[in-house]
Amino acid sequence: MSYLLLAFLSTLWGSSFLLIALAAHGFDPLTFAALRVIIGALALWALAARGGLRSPRGLWGRLALMAAFGQAIPFLIIGDAAHRVSSGELALLMGVQPIFAFVLTRLLGQGGAWTPAAAFGLVCGLTGVAIAVGGPGTGDMTGRVEGLLAAMGYAFGATISRPASQQMGPAGAAAASMTLSAVALTAIWLFRDGDFARVAAAPSSALAAMAALGLFNTALAYLVYFELVVREGATFASLNNYVVPFAGLGLGALFLGERVATHALVGLALVVVGVALTGRAEMASVWRRGGSGETRAAVRPS
Repeated sequence: MSYLLLAFLSTLWGSSFLLIALAAHGFDPLTFAALRVIIGALALWALAARGGLRSPRGLWGRLALMAAFGQAIPFLIIGDAAHRVSSGELALLMGVQPIFAFVLTRLLGQGGAWTPAAAFGLVCGLTGVAIAVGGPGTGDMTGRVEGLLAAMGYAFGATISRPASQQMGPAGAAAASMTLSAVALTAIWLFRDGDFARVAAAPSSALAAMAALGLFNTALAYLVYFELVVREGATFASLNNYVVPFAGLGLGALFLGERVATHALVGLALVVVGVALTGRAEMASVWRRGGSGETRAAVRPS
């Protein structure tokens, strides 16, 4: 079941970059981020209510960190990066998230020991990033760096989300953190601009893309993502990035006419090798700690 959820999540997030490209060019970065979390939060609360709501006792600090670093800041950064780089380049940069998650889990004492294979995988992944970011492309360096920072934020948010997902359930944790993101970004938007007429005047394609992005690629995807974090952990959940960069590159080329550079494919290949080696090391550490079945039983919400 976990692998089916992973495939479904990969499909959702693989198409996100096409929708981001369509939506972001109808809104400035702050409006883009605020609309995305508002739509996502409303949809997530509807999903969470169906499964029963649980109190976030003692979790507000963690939820705030999840909201800030796993949602609000990455969404804001991506909203700007989408104006600077192609959707395919953005998808490629998101592919390094599992490597960041692998490093963070070990820095936070949540992962297993380092192995030669994992270390080699980390070198491959970082080399692939350097090639992808440093080579010629359709976007500027600022946009590429923003893509990497967003990937780091996603990895951090996933790494610290597990206790909240266990206590509140995946939908509840996602809804609570997304609501904090929505409150913060909406307050900033209202203070800075708050131009509702400009939002309503956005192109219909941007509005439709934003609606789909908020409902399916944010709310539904986050629900599936946190469910995978509960079942298997942050690194396993991040393995959707095997498929996401390829899907993002392909959809960008197919629907937006974006050129896929050779250096991007070389960098992506190295990143995938790095993800494979670090992911294999993570799964091996899970089995050494007692097997995936016992791990799932221990962390599944009641």
